[in-house]
Amino acid sequence: MCQECEAEFSNQANRCQSCAHPVNSNSNLDFCGQCLSHSPAFNRAYTVYDYQDLVAQLIKLFKYNKQLCIGNYFAHKLADKYQSLPDYDAIIPMPLSPQRIRERGFNQVLELLSVIKRKQQVMIDVHSVQRIKATKPLSKLDPQQRKLEIKGAFQAIPINYQRILLVDDIMTTGTSLNELARTVIKAGANSCDVLTLARTSN
Repeated sequence: MCQECEAEFSNQANRCQSCAHPVNSNSNLDFCGQCLSHSPAFNRAYTVYDYQDLVAQLIKLFKYNKQLCIGNYFAHKLADKYQSLPDYDAIIPMPLSPQRIRERGFNQVLELLSVIKRKQQVMIDVHSVQRIKATKPLSKLDPQQRKLEIKGAFQAIPINYQRILLVDDIMTTGTSLNELARTVIKAGANSCDVLTLARTSN
C-alpha cells in the first residue's frame, strides 16, 4: 500500500469507550447515548479504521473478490493495534456459518488474525463457539431486524477463559458482536472486549 493511499485512511480519535462509535469531540463524553441507555454485553470495543471511502472499498475487495493480499496488509495493521491492548486469555473470531464459508471460500476474520497467530502467544479459539444459524446478510436489515435475525445464532461449549477478545472485520450496529458476547459470557467467560478492523459511523 502506498503512502498516498494510506494517508486517506481515517480513524476517529474520539470514540465511545464501550462500542467505539465516534462521539462529538466537544462533548467530553466517554460513552455514546446508546451505550449509556443500553450498555452492550462486551466491556470495550477497539477499532483500527473508520469504515468509509478507500478502507471500505478495500475491505469489500478482500471479502467478496478474494483479494487475500489486501487481507494480509490489514492483518498486519490489526496485529499492530492488538499490541496496544490488554492481555487476553483467548481470542474468539466471529464464527461464520458453513454456508457462508462455502460461498466466500474462506473466513475473512481468520485471515485478519493470521499475523497475530504467528507472532503472539495467545490462543485463537475456533472451536468453543459455533454459528448454528445461517443468518441473512445483516447489512440489508434495520437495527430491530438485525437483533431478531441474529438471536440464537451462536452455540458455545463451556468456556474457562476469564478475559476474551472477540474479533470481527466490521462493526456496524454491534448486534452480532453483542450476541456473541452474550453467548460466551453465558458459557462461562468472565468478560470480553471487541476488536474490529473497521467501525461504521452510522
